[in-house]
Amino acid sequence: MSTGFVIGFMGLLLSFQPLSTDVYLPSLQLITQSLSLSVVQAQGTLLGMLLGFAVSQLFWGHHSDRIGRRRVLLAGTSLYVCSALLAALAPSGDWLLVARVAMGCGLAAMVVCARALVRDLFDVHEGPQAFAKALTGMAITATLSGVAGGLLARWVPWRGTLGLLAVLAGGVLLLTWHRFEESRPPATAGHTPGWREVCGGWGRILVHREFLLNTGLAAFTYTEAILFIGGSSLVLVGQHGVRPDTFGYFMTAYSGCFLAGTMACRQVLHRAGRRMALLCGMLLSSGGMAAFLVLSLRAPWQEVHGLVAAQMAYMLGHGFNQVCSQAGAVAPFPKEAGTAAALSGTLMILCCVGLGQVQAVALSHSDASLTAFAAFDAAMAVAFAWALRRQVAGVCRG
Repeated sequence: MSTGFVIGFMGLLLSFQPLSTDVYLPSLQLITQSLSLSVVQAQGTLLGMLLGFAVSQLFWGHHSDRIGRRRVLLAGTSLYVCSALLAALAPSGDWLLVARVAMGCGLAAMVVCARALVRDLFDVHEGPQAFAKALTGMAITATLSGVAGGLLARWVPWRGTLGLLAVLAGGVLLLTWHRFEESRPPATAGHTPGWREVCGGWGRILVHREFLLNTGLAAFTYTEAILFIGGSSLVLVGQHGVRPDTFGYFMTAYSGCFLAGTMACRQVLHRAGRRMALLCGMLLSSGGMAAFLVLSLRAPWQEVHGLVAAQMAYMLGHGFNQVCSQAGAVAPFPKEAGTAAALSGTLMILCCVGLGQVQAVALSHSDASLTAFAAFDAAMAVAFAWALRRQVAGVCRG
């Protein structure tokens, strides 16, 4: 496989993470009304997908290291196609929740393999650059999917939106079958690690300082992004009358800033190195955090554009943070890249799901909790970025 194809394929696989949320979220209020869901139940259809995504990564990561990436990709993408079709046919909230959890499980296989390819096919120094290019492709998809989701919510029944995701995943399944070549040969025949050996491998990764710092940064920067967008869908569309297609344009603005952040990060990595890229992400995230703190104290909810501007500033830093953290989490583990990617992704999503449940309850009592949670998540991301910069500096001195 050519380098260009590999980077493009990685970007395509990663794109299903924003597609699974950004195309879906503008329709969330319509789904809530159609199936008579509460705020907590509506958020549950998003968080349920994320929970399935989190837990199943441990299964996919281990098996992708043992039997290779291609078989895992084919199985996971097939699961995503089937579950998206089931979600489109859901007659009740419970059915939709189960289908969305299954979609998350299929999505996990796609994302774990995409992250593992960084370590399979690129060295430690080339990996961040290659991953930055793949994330740029993902950001372009996210930018377009925000507009598409808003327009679909206005003109197409929400079931059609979920059906579209099944069709797109079907295209990826065909591409994987015909074009993707195995990047990691299966493990030695006759050797099937037992759970004690598997858990021992997890333990070695989980106590690695660089892994923990990168995963912490990835977890909180991602949590802020997904929970703000999910919560603001209910607040702005459900409580303040913003039209779904207008909300889709807001999501496009966020994705555009994320795209700009990933592109800028590529330039900074090339010219000044990873430590400077971490500093840029930390400063931009700090600006978003400060804006959310001000909004939390004054809560001028009639000024919708204040919320949008604060999140746009944060998403610029999110582009830097995701490139640095996700590539950094797998870099120390050339022989266990799939497992490391899975553990990092699991911890990242569990953080998001746990805080998301608390936020969903808080939003049912006060809209102001949206900015308070955003400020907290941003502050944690800044703290991990600062600690990671110190770690990188220590490695350079050593």
